[in-house]
Amino acid sequence: MSETDPDPEDAANWEEACRREDAVRKFVLGRDGNRKSATIKELAQELGLSRATAYRMIAMFQAGGTVTSLMGKAPGRRRGHRALDPKREALIQETIKVFYLKPTRPSVARLVHEIRTRCLALGLPPPNWRTVKARITDLDTRAKARKRGESALLKSTMAVPGEYRASRPLEIVQIDHTRVDLIVVDEQTREPLGRPWITLAMDVFTRMVTGFYLTMDNPSRLSVSLCLLHAVFDKGAWLREREINTDWPIAGLPEYLHADNGVDFRSKAFIHACRDDHAPFRRTYRAIDRNPNGRNPFLAWNDPKQSERAGGV
Repeated sequence: MSETDPDPEDAANWEEACRREDAVRKFVLGRDGNRKSATIKELAQELGLSRATAYRMIAMFQAGGTVTSLMGKAPGRRRGHRALDPKREALIQETIKVFYLKPTRPSVARLVHEIRTRCLALGLPPPNWRTVKARITDLDTRAKARKRGESALLKSTMAVPGEYRASRPLEIVQIDHTRVDLIVVDEQTREPLGRPWITLAMDVFTRMVTGFYLTMDNPSRLSVSLCLLHAVFDKGAWLREREINTDWPIAGLPEYLHADNGVDFRSKAFIHACRDDHAPFRRTYRAIDRNPNGRNPFLAWNDPKQSERAGGV
């Protein structure tokens, strides 16, 4: 299955690890605070484990302190493993692109038949229909709906206009990518290299940028990771290194992290890391270029008129 759309077994394993983490955390903090706490026997009964296993869970939590450290190890090959040879994998991807992602909306059965026909014509063994279905599941929902003209599905991925509020700083931080409204040129030849991408983390309550990452590469999980790393740490050393004589008084983990349905925000690694660092992740669907109220803070930040009113960047 895809990394961004895990199967039920994997999701259930993650939910069970979250339940274990909550119980073990309460048990450990209760003992450390010299408060009356559950016994190992009670903890084992709550988790449905033996006392020996409960002791191991406590040791794993104290060593790692993350939900991931309490996940059971599933047997077999790792998730997302591709067993097909490169030729058939490329054929499936090409057929999905030129045959399935069309406004005529061919069915999965027709796609499987088309792939089978193409494989036999090239002397290749046809893949199982489940393999083809898994590749379809890997597709971005919004992109697939747009190319196939599935208006109802596309509409379901768009935000409902309304007001979005937070009650305190770092309660909710939103993160997104946008192209910067300038062109980078070569230092020597002055040839244009293109417009850079900036990944911004923005506090909903204060509308303050908590961190950013600027790159010429397309947005990715690396962009998200480096932006969040910049967001949570104190900015004092970063400002001094660049001889910027001003304050940037925001740092720390957010209570909640919000993003849209971009593929870099849907990876299991990203979602699990948020939980491990105790910053629950919530994904919201929104079409940035179709926001009827024009309230998207990321677009406003990148608007030259907005920047001018704010005193420039």
